[in-house]
Amino acid sequence: MKHFYLDDTKGFIRHCQEDPSWQSRILATADAALNNTFTFTDKYEMERCTRPVTLSSPIDWDHIPFGDNEWCFALNRHTFLLALAKAYASSHEEKYRQAWIRLFEDFYRNNPPTEGNRNLSWRSLECGIRIENYIRSWELMRDSSPLPDYVVSDMTDFFREHIRLLKDTHTAFHRLSNWGVLQDHGLLLASLWCDDEEGQKLALERLDEEMMLQTLPDGVHWEQSTMYQAEVLHAAMDSILVAGRNGLSIPQRLVDNAHNMALGLARMLRPDGYSHLFGDSDEIDMRDMMARAAVIFEDGELAHYGKGGLVEDFYASFPLDQKLPADRHPSERSHYFKDSGNAILQLGDEDEVRFHCGLYGSGHGHFDQLHFDLWHKGTVILTDCGRYTYTDSGERYKTKGSRGHNTILINGREMATMLDSWGVEDFAEPLFTDARVEGPYKFLSAAHLGYMKEGAIPRRSIVTVADDFVVIFDQVVSSRPCDVETIFHCDDAVELDFSGDEIAFLSTPDGEGVDMLFFGAGLETERIQWPMAKRYNELISSPTIVTRRRCEGMMLNVTVIALRNEAYRVDRIPVVKILSSSSMDEEKSCGLSLECGDRRYTLSFIAQEVPTGGFLVRCGECECYARVFIQKEGEDLTVLKY
Repeated sequence: MKHFYLDDTKGFIRHCQEDPSWQSRILATADAALNNTFTFTDKYEMERCTRPVTLSSPIDWDHIPFGDNEWCFALNRHTFLLALAKAYASSHEEKYRQAWIRLFEDFYRNNPPTEGNRNLSWRSLECGIRIENYIRSWELMRDSSPLPDYVVSDMTDFFREHIRLLKDTHTAFHRLSNWGVLQDHGLLLASLWCDDEEGQKLALERLDEEMMLQTLPDGVHWEQSTMYQAEVLHAAMDSILVAGRNGLSIPQRLVDNAHNMALGLARMLRPDGYSHLFGDSDEIDMRDMMARAAVIFEDGELAHYGKGGLVEDFYASFPLDQKLPADRHPSERSHYFKDSGNAILQLGDEDEVRFHCGLYGSGHGHFDQLHFDLWHKGTVILTDCGRYTYTDSGERYKTKGSRGHNTILINGREMATMLDSWGVEDFAEPLFTDARVEGPYKFLSAAHLGYMKEGAIPRRSIVTVADDFVVIFDQVVSSRPCDVETIFHCDDAVELDFSGDEIAFLSTPDGEGVDMLFFGAGLETERIQWPMAKRYNELISSPTIVTRRRCEGMMLNVTVIALRNEAYRVDRIPVVKILSSSSMDEEKSCGLSLECGDRRYTLSFIAQEVPTGGFLVRCGECECYARVFIQKEGEDLTVLKY
């Protein structure tokens, strides 16, 4: 007998029932499935849909409602079967077991693979994903009232058909795509079930190569989507777990790459353990995945990120007495992900900035060069707008395109060309030049070449000042006059108010928030609403700030975000060339006097080297040879960039 997941299914169900909401959630999905009514609301559902759809019997497994193929794909992952199995195991009501058998037999007997359904109900990705749902279902019913022998026999033949299809579906696309890992995870599970040693060996060989190709050295999955990184990580970890339990030889490189990807994902999560809306991603609590990774890789740092993750999805794979390794607090809380072009800056204990300027990745990547998020005191303040849909529609373009991100636009144009929902050309080549992520004063600077067609190059530099201020320096250099817009998307819960064009007040329902102060000659600000989605198929609206001004060759906008720790004051002050006693052009430099409570800082920023008038500069009482420096009153000066 193969060992997959659960030894004590009854204990697992009793544990789940301790959560009062668990039974109601499971029964809602299972009861709907009794009547061939389907919704897709699982935690890690890739294409979530809360709108119920009822199908007649026999079921048309290639049905496409709403014009969205993704609904058909979600249907054919057969997550509803796992809900029925859980409902039966927890209630012992035979109707759920019979519905499981009916729906499986409907698919098995009435919907064989054909050329016509190879891109729908028998798409190779769904073939790989659904195997796990079948095995977990079988385990849950095994100890109460096992499936009839004829059903188990049909399921075995069903798996053999999947093995044939998955063995034959492996191209260069699959080697580099998340599809490959998800498919070959299913190939491994099905091959274990069917005692197909050739399939087991092939699956592990493929998984080893796929994880090597897809895991960047900094631990980020190359497709630049937190959610799809999590899906790939789950498939890789589950393969390692099940292969190990069944005595298979697991390539060490596969283990090492999966471990590295787990650390990369953990370090990219929000402080509350949820995923950022990065690329095609939903907002998901991923602490259970970090907890699973901590156990599989025996890693105390992952245990730190997995705190609070000992929930149903964890115990579905481990005994109820499973403990996490000893918590090891990360030595560094801020990270620069050099290979993927991402950065996480931690400010004190309650604030975080996420920044991206790097690889576009695959079709799941977004036009988000120079984008940043802001997390403040347990709340999302500034955010990406998510994904909403994969249909070739206006909402897809608005959430995936440049305007769906906190970035700089030139002449109202996109930074790259979106051919359709997936296709892109003329990538905005990233230039991530500076990343200082240690100490109380952190500094990032990056540019991209996406607007060379407009004769312009935008650059964004970010300085974090302890846990009191975040300062954004947005520079544009252009060969001809151009119009510049800067976008700041707020979370839907943020209330947005203005004081003229100079200050925006961003407040959350619990009374927290930040103030944004804007500096730039002729700068105008406007409030708009923009489409946003924290979950697939669930459209909401983001209160959005747009700043506009004209660039005549070179311009510098400065945005100071005051984190409202105490009473504060911000003043722009000149940057002076000491040799000539001349103030530098404000389109090339900015000095700031920053006060918060009894803390006073002087920050000097020079956008580019300017030899005229000498190189030594003064800002406030500070003198230095450097382009970016900061000094806190009573402390030594810190150079951030020479």
